[in-house]
Formats: sequence, structure tokens, C-alpha cells
Amino acid sequence: CSDALKQPDFPDKLKEIKRRFYDRDFDGIFLDPANLPVYTAQYVPRRALCYYEIFSTAELQSILRECPQIYCLGAGSGSELVGISAASCIALDGKDTNVLKGPVVIHSQDYTDWSSILDSLSNAVRYKWKLDSQHIEYRFSMGNLLDMTSEIEQHISSAGLVTAMFIFNELFADKANAMKFVKTMVKCLRPGACFLLVDSAGSFSSVKVGGRNYMSYMFFDSLGQFFEPVLSDDSRWFRHAPGLEYPLSIENMRYFIRLYRRK
Repeated sequence: CSDALKQPDFPDKLKEIKRRFYDRDFDGIFLDPANLPVYTAQYVPRRALCYYEIFSTAELQSILRECPQIYCLGAGSGSELVGISAASCIALDGKDTNVLKGPVVIHSQDYTDWSSILDSLSNAVRYKWKLDSQHIEYRFSMGNLLDMTSEIEQHISSAGLVTAMFIFNELFADKANAMKFVKTMVKCLRPGACFLLVDSAGSFSSVKVGGRNYMSYMFFDSLGQFFEPVLSDDSRWFRHAPGLEYPLSIENMRYFIRLYRRK
């Protein structure tokens, strides 16, 4: 992030990114390669800290100890990579590498090319926390969730955990294709596998369908015949530690969380 922070036009680019978020112009943000390092510098640190807290809970630690394949949707910026890697250090602490079921596989998916940023973050994580290929494996693939392919469906089917963290509202910018995504999760997630849905707890997660407003998690809550709730909270706060130092302000976050297990 340090190189992005040194860019003289960083404040202007960040202001433009925030404006496009307000307008829900996500393509305008993520299809411009110049925006990606700026977005990472601004948003990844606080989300990675939040995700570390989420994956440090008993429910997610239990999953990590099984060394699963984790398919992280819309995760190109690297928040999931950093947060889950940090939490994996807890889950794998003291485990003999000879008896591990395999490495934790963090497969980041996105519709634009974040590979250079993810490579930089994964190298830093491996060095900082001494994680080798026996502990953790990183993958990246490109694909558009609004244009579902057999490759994406196969990745979902192969995963022990699929995550959709702060992307579901972006999907609902196109409601018809977003509902196709919901149907794909029902069809492809294998029995026993889990789905983690996390997003803003505020009005930004409200979706208007048929003249009524619904929180986005309600679509999966209504599918009780397919999904067993493991963890559910409509509103949680992540508050960063006092005295945390970073060149930009690290804001607290209020989010909802749903962890489902496919029946």
C-alpha cells in the first residue's frame, strides 16, 4: 500500500472512488487499473482486520482447522487473503505439518485482474507470519458472477467454504442476474459445505424488489430448506484497537453476518 499512498493524486482518486460507490458505479471503480492500488490502500486494512476477527470466532476456527478450500467471491483486493491468513495462524498453531489434512487453500475470485496486488500481499503475509505451502496455498481466478460459467460453478462445488463479503449489494445492482447467483449457490454448494455472507448492516444493504425493501440476507434466510444457519447476527460492530497506526483513518464497521451450512 505504501506506493499507492505516495501517489500525489491519491486524494483525488480516492474521492472519485467514493463518489462512484455512492452512485453504485462499480465498473467505473474496478475496471480502471489505476484505481485498484488506491482502493486497496484505503479499504483492505480495515476489512482485513474485521475479517480476522470474524475468522477468529469458534465457528470459523472450526472450519479452518479442517484445512478447507475457501472460495472467496469478489475478493481480488486482498482483504480475505490477509484476514483469513492471519486467523489461520491461530487454527494451525502447534499442528504438526505431517498430520495436516492439507494446506488451507484461499482462492480469491474477481472479475478484474488483481493478480499483481494479490501476489504482493501473499508474499508479505508468508514472510510476516512464516506460512509456507504446507500451511496455506493462494489461488486467483477471474470471472464475472453476473455471467456465471461452468468454471465458477465447479469452484463453488469444490469448496468447503464459499465467502461473499461486501459484494452482495454490488451483485444486486443487476437484480435478475443476482437472483441467478442465489440459485447457483443452491445448486452448486455441496452438502456439508458452508457459505459465509457478510455485508453492511445499514441501508446500503437494502434491496427494493416488487415495491418493497428487503435486507439482502433475507434472500438466503428464506431458503431454510437448503441452508442451515450456523451463525446469524443482523448487526455487529468491528472496532479497531486504540492506538492503531496507519497513514489513513481506520474506520469502525457495522456489518451483518450469516454463516450457512448446505443441507
